Amino acid sequence: MKLFPLAVLLISVGQGSVAHASECSAVPKASDRLACYDRATPPIAAKPVKPKFPLSPVAATTSPPEQGQVVDMLAVENSKLDARLKTICRGC
Repeated sequence: MKLFPLAVLLISVGQGSVAHASECSAVPKASDRLACYDRATPPIAAKPVKPKFPLSPVAATTSPPEQGQVVDMLAVENSKLDARLKTICRGC
């Protein structure tokens, strides 16, 4: 019995937001509809995030490894994994 007044309150409060949304949803052109929604609730600008640890000059000057090195490292890892998988006994 106590939940009934709460439910009525929530439904009545929710209808106000539905009525406001219907104004913008009736706009036929997508860009105009987006502008209507932006006027109703303006977007919040994100604050720039500062890094906790600034990059050291040494880390900034090092270049990433070349593509050939990466491919060679992956080939070595793949061969190690293949060797491990071949030693698994299936159906022993």
